[in-house]
Amino acid sequence: MVDTHRKGKAPQSKKAKTTAKRKQPVKPTAPPAQVPFVNHRFLTGPARDRFKEKGSYRVIQEMGFLLHKLLGNPKFEQVLNARGWHGLNDMVFQEANKTMALEFFANARFSRRRYGSYVRGKDIDFSPEAINDLLDLVPPEQCDVKRRRETCANWDDETWEEVKSLLCVDGAQWQGSRRMLLKSDFKPVAKAWASFVVQTLESTSCSSEIPFVTPHFPNINIS
Repeated sequence: MVDTHRKGKAPQSKKAKTTAKRKQPVKPTAPPAQVPFVNHRFLTGPARDRFKEKGSYRVIQEMGFLLHKLLGNPKFEQVLNARGWHGLNDMVFQEANKTMALEFFANARFSRRRYGSYVRGKDIDFSPEAINDLLDLVPPEQCDVKRRRETCANWDDETWEEVKSLLCVDGAQWQGSRRMLLKSDFKPVAKAWASFVVQTLESTSCSSEIPFVTPHFPNINIS
């Protein structure tokens, strides 16, 4: 008997069994970074660049009076209360943060508002009205310091010498061509007020020399 089942037919190979591949879970895509904020620290790219440029700057911390150590001279507290500066004096002893201070200045530089800035998600209003409201101050009708600054342009040498003798110890000299005084030459009470002024009320990059417009503050307070 002839087997014709395979005659003329090529042998068939067995097909390899295949298993369906499991689908890999799709990873969720990260949301796009918010623009122009950078970690909620800067309003704009230029503000961020400004912060990097000024990162090495030295920040002079505010200085106030420790009134409990001034029992021998109550006049400091009397003047603070009379001028409404007691609240400001109490605030300056809080811990300072250089990074946040520089962020404030960097954002203020590029703010669309004249007295506006931004710090860690918070809009900052540092207008005169907002500051007076924070410190519970009522601005006077006329600023005595501004008035003295405007009139000092007409002072003669004798008047300037009177100011120097009122503020400084004997032997103090004017510094340079401008009306500058060394804080180290100030009398104790004037020196204390000068430190308060240049590090709290009217900040300056140099606190060892006091420009002629600034002595009006201690002049007002000790006269």
